[in-house]
Amino acid sequence: RAFLSLCRGDRLEKEKMEMKNRPTENADEELLCELTRTAEMGVEAMCAVVPKAENRELRGQLKRQEDAYRRLSVKTENLIQEKELPLKHRSPLQKAMIRGGINMNTMMDRSTSHLAELTLNGVTMGIISVTKSLHSLPHADGRARRLAEDFLSEEQKAVERLKPFL
Repeated sequence: RAFLSLCRGDRLEKEKMEMKNRPTENADEELLCELTRTAEMGVEAMCAVVPKAENRELRGQLKRQEDAYRRLSVKTENLIQEKELPLKHRSPLQKAMIRGGINMNTMMDRSTSHLAELTLNGVTMGIISVTKSLHSLPHADGRARRLAEDFLSEEQKAVERLKPFL
């Protein structure tokens, strides 16, 4: 009986691996959608955080981060159009929720350290979501994967640039 249960467990694990390695029709679309979502959230967040930064150096880093999100957005949209995929944007309500959350979070504390921490938390969330997408979509197109990998590399550098402000 224990042997049968072990075999079933092995079979389920094997099926999971096969599902993960099976090409999906919309792997490119899913990966590009995640990159678009991450870029839009990043732009919204930076637009809300940058004006609150009084430290010149931090403000410069935040603007640099905003520019990186804008570049990602343009590159992602270009690839989506080239592949003739549907372009999905965040709703105005989602954007308002991002800004509202940042405004609430900075109401009592606008210190350089706190703004850096908020930004690092957001950058880390983006790293996690894009990494998960890359791992769950191994058959995504090479250009979409490269775009995601380049983005992750830049985000890791951003983390290092923001740490000194904590």
